[in-house]
Amino acid sequence: MFRRAVVILSLYAISGVADLTAAGHDVAQLSGGLDQAIVETDAYIGRSRDYSQRKLDRIAAAKDKLSKAENDLLPEIMLEVGREYRRYNVDSASQYFSSALRQADLYGDSAMKRVAMLELVAVNPLRGIIKESVDMFKTIDRESLTEEDRMTYFDKGFDLFVATAAFYADNPLGKEYVGKALTFSDSLVKYLPPGSAHQLYHKGWSAMNRGDNTVALAELRAALDASEFGEDLYARVAASLADYYQTCADDKDKAAFYLALSSMSDVAAGTKETTSLQRLGLELYRRGDIPRAYRYMTQALDNSIESGSKIRTIADVNMLPVVSKAYKDKDSSRIRWLYVLVGVLSVAIVIMAVMVWMLYRSKRRISSYRSKLATTNMHKDAYISQILAICSSYIERIEELNRLIVRKVKTGQGQDLCRMVESGEMMRDQSDKFLRSFDEAFLSIYPDFANELNSLLRKDTKFAELSERRLTPELRIAAFMRLGVDDSARIARLLGLSLNTVYTYRNKLKNRAENRETFEDSIKRIGNQAKF
Repeated sequence: MFRRAVVILSLYAISGVADLTAAGHDVAQLSGGLDQAIVETDAYIGRSRDYSQRKLDRIAAAKDKLSKAENDLLPEIMLEVGREYRRYNVDSASQYFSSALRQADLYGDSAMKRVAMLELVAVNPLRGIIKESVDMFKTIDRESLTEEDRMTYFDKGFDLFVATAAFYADNPLGKEYVGKALTFSDSLVKYLPPGSAHQLYHKGWSAMNRGDNTVALAELRAALDASEFGEDLYARVAASLADYYQTCADDKDKAAFYLALSSMSDVAAGTKETTSLQRLGLELYRRGDIPRAYRYMTQALDNSIESGSKIRTIADVNMLPVVSKAYKDKDSSRIRWLYVLVGVLSVAIVIMAVMVWMLYRSKRRISSYRSKLATTNMHKDAYISQILAICSSYIERIEELNRLIVRKVKTGQGQDLCRMVESGEMMRDQSDKFLRSFDEAFLSIYPDFANELNSLLRKDTKFAELSERRLTPELRIAAFMRLGVDDSARIARLLGLSLNTVYTYRNKLKNRAENRETFEDSIKRIGNQAKF
């Protein structure tokens, strides 16, 4: 109970109802519950600069009023400027309250001097000035105060002891100051207008911190209904209701809902002490909404730093590492998934690169195959053309021979014809023409035949370079082997050689080969362009 009281008190130790002109807010519009309230909070934070500017405009108006004031009114207007600064910048507020105190002392206005002291007593603890504030408060003679000043006295005393209790939250002194704050709250109830929002708030606050939850909830709800959105009191009451639902009713959704209302009211008022926003950010962190929690808490920290409130800044700074760590953990998780994704993508890219390379290689191979097929087709056409040429040549020679025989027979030159046949002159002539045709045809198809055949032979047994595009008998035998004519007898008949001569040439060729076993197979592959 003590810790809860300290938290509540430390968050809203600000006296009085601020005279703020903020846009009205219909709570009924948030019937959508917590989710809608969070969305509305985001919207208010998005417009926070506009609300801050309105606050600055009010401060500027108060300063303008101060610049035109008569000397005897300076203390009162300085207090007005300081109150405008109070929840915007505590250092500036303290400066104006101190100036008001000096001016009141200069003019001998003891009543105004006491009011300035009470304002300083309430604001300086937020700047970390605790002991001096308590000592100053003790110097004020309560019995000499008017009825109105006594209400201010209890109000500022309540703020003082709330801030002091927060400062000593981890110290036994904290409990003592909470007790003093309760005493001042009870006394303040007697001086506040009955049924006013301010009185209802203190009645509910005192009841909650004494454990009377039923009364506390009823009074705080009534206080919220009686206060206006955008005023200091509205934010304080909404935050107290959030604390009630969180610690007494264990309803975290309603607690977060009222923290959202309190945060929106703070933003609308242009205040920089957005403590509820920090609490709401912490609750969202617990719910796993890390990005929004981080945004809310960093916004609250920025506001606290701008306000100059050391107590608020310390509280916000202490909370940030928790959310920051969660944010980093979430980032680490995302980074791990990113690494996995990058790894998968890298593997996919490698696979795609390999596939592209294989496709490119296949295309090149196909292109090469097409080129080789085209070459093979050209060779096939050349084969057919050469065969047709040889056949045509033989037909012409047979016709010539036939005409020669007819002419010889008609002219009675039979003896001469027999002599020509018996001498073998005609056969040699025709054979020589056939071999010339064969050499030309074969070398036109395989122009590098001799060189490729030499690559199969030992260095010291290679054939000499061909002259006049004529093949030697050995080369012709190899040429017939290349064309698939393996039968030695057939080769002998085609070349007009004896069978023994063909055998001898073939054996000599084998003996000259670097590899006898594969020599004949290698000859058959000479000039083979269609290798698949």
